Amino acid sequence: MTCHGGNGNEERFEFAHVGVNTSPSADVNGICAQCHQEATETYGKSLHYTVRGFANSLIEFSGDPNALDNPHEGLGEVFNLNCMNCHATCGECHVSRPSGYAGGLIDKHKFFNSPPMDQTCFGCHGARNAGEFMGTVGFSQDVHYEAGMTCVDCHDVNNFHGTGEEYASMWDKPVLPSCLDCHEEVASGSAKTPMHNIHGDTLSCQVCHAQANQNCFECHADISDDRTSLASHSEMRVLFRIGLNPEPTEERPYKYVALRHIPTTADSFVEAGDGLLPNYDNITNWKYSPTHNIQKSTFQNESCDSCHGNPRIFLNENDLRETDSEANKRLIAPPPASVGY
Repeated sequence: MTCHGGNGNEERFEFAHVGVNTSPSADVNGICAQCHQEATETYGKSLHYTVRGFANSLIEFSGDPNALDNPHEGLGEVFNLNCMNCHATCGECHVSRPSGYAGGLIDKHKFFNSPPMDQTCFGCHGARNAGEFMGTVGFSQDVHYEAGMTCVDCHDVNNFHGTGEEYASMWDKPVLPSCLDCHEEVASGSAKTPMHNIHGDTLSCQVCHAQANQNCFECHADISDDRTSLASHSEMRVLFRIGLNPEPTEERPYKYVALRHIPTTADSFVEAGDGLLPNYDNITNWKYSPTHNIQKSTFQNESCDSCHGNPRIFLNENDLRETDSEANKRLIAPPPASVGY
């Protein structure tokens, strides 16, 4: 009764459940905040709670900062009927599965300080990063998963709860996992492995040590006749592509990175209105990929020629579809020339 309400003194089901709140943690300032105020205050501004990353992606493609203001028209309708399904409450990690996954309690009414990865993280991220990490997507598991590690072994708690700042996307978080957090010995300039010194900051770690990842194409949304629900469908392919870094930063200065295709097309949301993504061709839909299926030995690092002599793994003109953004062309690069090592 403390959390869910209702009438615990009433034996008849239909009366005992009058006034029951089935999701008491949906209000971030509600019951959870009574004991965990510091956590709920930061979580209220987190990407998991606000789904701001999806919102900003739509705004970027639209070129209109007010594109989502009307929840019943255009991209605002798409966001509220679809993107907001990824919004997570406190309870959907710490006591139950995400409602967009399977829902239901994980283990009766047990609360988890560190939620079980396969019941929570996988529920929302299983099609890509979590699925690749656990080996349900792609060709094999991540070496860290094989060693018994979970998401929280690399991701600081603020990657889930937020910090209280309103970051625009996951890439803006101040503390993100880095391979060098645990593998300082591979840092360029002091590594025992010559390849690490030779490549320096030219390559992201995933270029050599990641495997094929999940890529989605040709997303189209279908809105129900009564405008109360939205379904989407896309084509999925597991493949591996290296390309130029779409957005080099101080933290990610690499020239070459592993890429992942996102499914957006210029007419993905045509059922919500025409011309909703006028900025589409200025934004790449091949993106920097934090692929979570690391192995020490991969097909592309077996030898120098496995990469330098293998143009198939580098993004090329044949990879670009008619429905792709024109901006993807700037990510195309041939394999670097062999330098005789």
